Amino acid sequence: MALVTVQGLTKIFGHRLHPVRALNGISFAVEKGEFVGIMGPSGAGKTTLLSIISTIDVPTHGTVTVANTNVTRLRGDRLAEFRRANLGYVFQDFNLLSGMTVRENILLPLSIARQGVADAQDRLAAVLTVTGLTSLAERYPQELSIGQQQRVAVARALITQPTLVFADEPTGSLDSKAATELLRYLTTINQQWHTTIMMATHDAFTASYCSRVIFIKDGTLFAEIRRSGDRQAFFDAIIDMQATIGGGGHWHDVAHQE
Repeated sequence: MALVTVQGLTKIFGHRLHPVRALNGISFAVEKGEFVGIMGPSGAGKTTLLSIISTIDVPTHGTVTVANTNVTRLRGDRLAEFRRANLGYVFQDFNLLSGMTVRENILLPLSIARQGVADAQDRLAAVLTVTGLTSLAERYPQELSIGQQQRVAVARALITQPTLVFADEPTGSLDSKAATELLRYLTTINQQWHTTIMMATHDAFTASYCSRVIFIKDGTLFAEIRRSGDRQAFFDAIIDMQATIGGGGHWHDVAHQE
C-alpha cells in the first residue's frame, strides 16, 4: 500500500515573464517500509521535490498524499499537527542546541508536543540503542564527533515515532567512515522498525543503501532502479545510471569507499 503518492507535481519559481520550472509534472508512489533515494544532477529538482513532499514548500500544481492525507492543502495548526504526528527530518545541518545534552536534544520534539514523560523515556531508550548513542546521552554536542552529532539528529527525528523520515544529503558533512556508520544505522531503522525513509543524495555510495532509487532530470522523472541483489551490484547500477543521466560530469565520481 502506498504511503506517499505524488501526482502531477509541478513547481515554478520566478517572475511570470521568466518562469523556471524546477519540477515538471512528476508522479510516483512510495510504499510503506521502503527506503527510497532521490538522485539527479545539480539543479535537477531533487531538493525541491523533497521539500514539497515533506511539507516545507508547496507545489504550483499537483498533489502529495501522505498517510491518506492531502498534505498540499494543509496550513497553519493542521499542518503543524500533521508534521508532529507523522514526519521526521534529518538535514545536512544538524541544528543541535549546544547548551543541551544529547538526551535533551533528542527529547526536544516530545517536549514541544508535551508527550507523557514515561512514554518519552521508553522512546528515548529505544532511539539511543538503535543509533548507538546510549553511552553518550549525557554529553554535549561539542563533545561529539561530526558523525555522532548526525546520529543525534537522526535520533531526534525518530523520537516522535514518525511514519516517514526525510533525509536531505545526510552524509554530506561526513567522512567515509562516519557516513558508512550512519547509513548502517538508517538501514537498521528501516528494516527493524519498518520506518519509511526518503533520502535526497548526489552520492552513489549513500544511495546504494536504499531499496530503490528515483532519478530526476530537468524536473521530470528520468528513471528508477530497484535493489535486487547485493549492494555492490546496486552501487554499480547507480553509477551507470549517473553516467547515462549526465549533468555536469563530476557528481557521479564522489562515491566513498568502505
